Amino acid sequence: MGELLALSAAVFFGLTHFANGLLARRAEAMAIALIAQVGGSVFILMCLPLFPEARLDAASILWGAVSGIGTGVGVAFLYRAMSVGEFSVVVPVSDIAAVALPVLAAVVLFGAVRS
Repeated sequence: MGELLALSAAVFFGLTHFANGLLARRAEAMAIALIAQVGGSVFILMCLPLFPEARLDAASILWGAVSGIGTGVGVAFLYRAMSVGEFSVVVPVSDIAAVALPVLAAVVLFGAVRS
């Protein structure tokens, strides 16, 4: 079940980013990123009752907010790059950075990567 959910998430992320990248060629990329982030937040809040065992504490809300801000900034830069560059260049470079930067941050903040 986890694999199916991960695959579904990847498909929807890809479709959303592609569509929003096209839209960013016609409208302001920052506005599109903001609308996407707010829409995602509203969707998650609407789904919350489906998971009654989920608990919200201050730390969870704080980490969620930090994640949302970081994701929003990253998406804004992605959409801006997609609005002016070739998708076939922007998206692979963005994907590599999206993987490499968190790993680099983990190494810097928490020391050597553990296996």
